[in-house]
Amino acid sequence: MSSYKEKLIKEFLISRNWNLIRSGKLFNYFKPPDYLNLPEGFELEIPIFSKEKIGFDNFIEQTINEIIPILNFEANEDDLRILFSKEHSILRYRIFDADNIDGTISFIKHIDSLDIFKKVLSQAVTFTTTSKPIFGNAKLEVESYLNQCRSLQTEKGSYVTKLEIPNIDIYSTINKIETKTINNKLFDVIEYIDQEIFNTKKIIKISENYIQDVSHILNYELFNSVKELYVKPELNNIEFQLSSTESFRKISTTMVQKRIPYFNKYLREIKKILLELIPLEATGIVKRLSSPSPLRSQKNEVIIEAEVANSKEIIKIILNSEEYIDAIEAHKNEWNIKVKGRAKLSKNMIYVKELDNFEVIKI
Repeated sequence: MSSYKEKLIKEFLISRNWNLIRSGKLFNYFKPPDYLNLPEGFELEIPIFSKEKIGFDNFIEQTINEIIPILNFEANEDDLRILFSKEHSILRYRIFDADNIDGTISFIKHIDSLDIFKKVLSQAVTFTTTSKPIFGNAKLEVESYLNQCRSLQTEKGSYVTKLEIPNIDIYSTINKIETKTINNKLFDVIEYIDQEIFNTKKIIKISENYIQDVSHILNYELFNSVKELYVKPELNNIEFQLSSTESFRKISTTMVQKRIPYFNKYLREIKKILLELIPLEATGIVKRLSSPSPLRSQKNEVIIEAEVANSKEIIKIILNSEEYIDAIEAHKNEWNIKVKGRAKLSKNMIYVKELDNFEVIKI
C-alpha cells in the first residue's frame, strides 16, 4: 500500500496553478505557473499510481526533493510528506520580533504563546460549530478537533511553531465537525483583524448594525484570544501560514502592540452590546456571598466564577431570600450553580440584571 496519494499530489499542484497538460500510460505531466520563472519547456512528471507497479513512493520522494527549491519557501520536505499522504493541513506561525531573529525565544513566551494559540484554535472550533458571536459552547467538538492536531518539528529562522491539523470531516459523539471550514474561518478572522484593526488608523463605530454586518466573522472570544496571543507574551510581529492540498494562505501582522489599546476598547464595546442582545448562560461555583439580611432581603449578592465559551468569567447575580439560602448551601457543599439572564458589563465582571433562571446542581 502506497504512503502517498496521487489524488492529493494532483490537488496540491493544480491549486498552485500548475497545469495538467497531458497524461500518458505511466505519468501525468504538469506545466509550472509563469511566476516561478522556470526554463521554457519545463515539465513535472508525476507517476500514475498502479497496484501492479512498484516504486511509486520512491519516485514521489525524489519529486519532493526536486520541487522544494521552487516552492518559494511555502513548505519543506516534511510538510509535503504530510500533504501528499493524508488530508491534513499545516498551520504555521512565525514570531519575528527583534529578540528572536536567531530562532530562539524565552521559555515563558514560548509556553504563553502555545497556551494561547491552543485557545485560539478552541475558539475557532466553537465559533464555527455554534455560529454564536459570544457564549458558544462546543466542548466535545473542541476536544475532537484538538485530539487530531500534532505538533511538528520546528524550522530555523526567527521562531516558528508548526502544527499538523485535520482538513477532513471528523466526528464527536454527537456532531460532524467540518475542520476545513474551521481552518479557513480562523484565517478569515485573523485577516479581518489585521486589515480592520491592526493595519489601519480608522476607528470602527460599534453598533448593533455593525455587529449584524460582520456576524459571519465576529466572535468575541475568538477575537479576544487572537489579541491575547500578542498581549501576554508581549509579541509584536507574527506571520501565520496555512497550507493544504487545496490552498495556501499567509498573513503577516506587524507592529501590533501600538494598536492593542484600541483593540481592547473595540472588544469592550463589542462585549457590551452583545451582552444586551444575547442571554448569558453560565455554570460555575460561588466565590463570594453578601447580604444585609439573608432571610428578609431581596437584594442578596452572589459572585460566581464560571467557564463561559472556554473563558473564565466573574459574574454577579442578585437573589431573593429563598434563592440566597440555596446559594449558601451550594457554597458550603461546593456545588455548581447555573444561571441564565440578561447581563451587562461592569468594570471587572458581568452583572446579570435580569435573572431568568437560577439552579443549584447538586453533585
